[in-house]
Amino acid sequence: MAQRVQALATELVEAEGRKSDLRELVGLAAAVSAEVAHYVGAAVHDARSQGASWGQVAELAQVSEATARARWGPKALRRQMRRRARQAIAPAVLPAEATAVPGPLEHRRRLGAAISFLLRARGCAVQEVAQKASVSPSCVSRLLAGQRVPDWPVVFTIVTAADGRPEEFRLLWEWARGHRQPSRRSATAALGRFHGALLGLLWATGQASGRSTSSGTLSAVLSGELVPDWAMTHQIVLQLGGDPEQVRPLWEDVQYSFLLAHDFFPVQGTRDVRDLV
Repeated sequence: MAQRVQALATELVEAEGRKSDLRELVGLAAAVSAEVAHYVGAAVHDARSQGASWGQVAELAQVSEATARARWGPKALRRQMRRRARQAIAPAVLPAEATAVPGPLEHRRRLGAAISFLLRARGCAVQEVAQKASVSPSCVSRLLAGQRVPDWPVVFTIVTAADGRPEEFRLLWEWARGHRQPSRRSATAALGRFHGALLGLLWATGQASGRSTSSGTLSAVLSGELVPDWAMTHQIVLQLGGDPEQVRPLWEDVQYSFLLAHDFFPVQGTRDVRDLV
């Protein structure tokens, strides 16, 4: 959330530099304010988890203890986080005629969020990853903030330095760079790209480290054991905050490859598929 605040603040500064109209500036300022409020709630949750009393929270926040409990209690915080999640995926669930195609900024943010969660899940600091990847810390920071998308070898090296699987971030990088979908691929590559796209979206939601806890069909899809029909794939992509129309060509490639393949599904599923580059 702190990195999201940074990205929104950067966007606000850039809009001010462009002399954007008041509507855009007020909208961006409101987005910064809302994300700061979400961050404060999450920070209070962390402090409470570490043993802070409501009295201490109230004193630091300069509110009464009753106000602190009402504003950041478990139920209130769950409602707040659900509202934040709904707002994050709202553009993806509008009627088709009203849905805007995600722009480069949104894709840059999604890639940055995914790699940011990877670093957090692995306990890696920006300086540490930058040193391992032989890039500047500012390069990594700007990538995480959605301000810049380096060439794939750089992103590949950063993800590898954080002990991540680059194939799970490749499609996010392609979308962030505005690359067009490739021509038909082998069944193995098609499966790998489809599964990698879903896992990349999962990283962007901050849930990838807990993907093994998913249940039922979703667990089978995310583990690479199942490729569902399009209706279910559409719902899964929406659930992960992605754009179904971007994932559909990948799903279609899988279906096309199945029609031409002698074996309908690899024994190992889509797991450990690596021929993505």
